[in-house]
Amino acid sequence: MTAGQAIEQADEMRPNNEFSDGLKQNWLRQCDARLRSSVVQRSVCSDFDAVGADKAWADGLAYDTELLAPEEFGPLYTHWLCAQMDLALGETARATNALQMYSDYVQEFAAWMRRKYPPAGGVQWRY
Repeated sequence: MTAGQAIEQADEMRPNNEFSDGLKQNWLRQCDARLRSSVVQRSVCSDFDAVGADKAWADGLAYDTELLAPEEFGPLYTHWLCAQMDLALGETARATNALQMYSDYVQEFAAWMRRKYPPAGGVQWRY
């Protein structure tokens, strides 16, 4: 999934939001940084070294910037963006639902990483 696709999908789920694309791009950068540190860096792999909003960040993200998680886990970005918008608006119940969906996709991504790649030295997977 690209940064632009994630923002478009989140905007469809939260129409008429007035958050800037720059803020949404920053939220994507934060999301990929968290995924990299909590999931990807726990495995021995180099498949993700050149992708991710946290790596491509400069003065914002290009529309076609490839995000860190593979396509099948792409909805995690949409739910993350929706949750951030909901939290910013004080809609905590709605944000809780979006964060639960985000968390489910992150857990699936982590399980996929555990199956596909060996753990990094000294790291134990926690379920």
